[in-house]
Amino acid sequence: MTRRGFTLIEMLVATIVFLVGFVAVFALFLGGMRFRKLAEDTTRSSLAASCLIDEIRACAGGIPAIPAGQAASIPLMPSSYLGTGFAPPPLADSPDDLYPYPSIPGTWYRVMSCTDINGDPNNANTTVLHLELVIVPFATAASSLSFTDLQQRLLNDVDLSTVSVNANESKQEKIADVLIQRGIAFRFQSVITRRPSWLP
Repeated sequence: MTRRGFTLIEMLVATIVFLVGFVAVFALFLGGMRFRKLAEDTTRSSLAASCLIDEIRACAGGIPAIPAGQAASIPLMPSSYLGTGFAPPPLADSPDDLYPYPSIPGTWYRVMSCTDINGDPNNANTTVLHLELVIVPFATAASSLSFTDLQQRLLNDVDLSTVSVNANESKQEKIADVLIQRGIAFRFQSVITRRPSWLP
């Protein structure tokens, strides 16, 4: 009775088949983890945007008038909502700043633009605001975050001069565009009807 084992070629073929299968399964696992993270970030950003837009809508009626005899409140220009989305804007607001959203930890946001329905940022009497909001789900221990910080941490390989076809975009808008293209940030647009409490 002869005893026959595996030859070296058979062992090599079996090893190659095993490695091809293992690499395919591992790639599926990594892809699943990446898509799970993207789904989690999308859900968290959508929830934050919905809550923020509702909060901005509730506070968008104007500011109370000081002297007696005036209307109940004074209308604000749409550009007053840039930054945090709540008027009046913070004194130290910079176009580079992102703001933490305390209701959803690890979520940062900025109102990038706010105009009336026709695109005028200075029409104080408008009752309709067109708002563009950028949400960045980025967990960090830092107490502040800016577009420049995100560029240094995540986008060192990007040349911003080649990012956008719109030459009028600011550096922050270009960084936001790249973050959105890479799935790191999300852009939401909303139309808010504010209560005209300044009208008689």
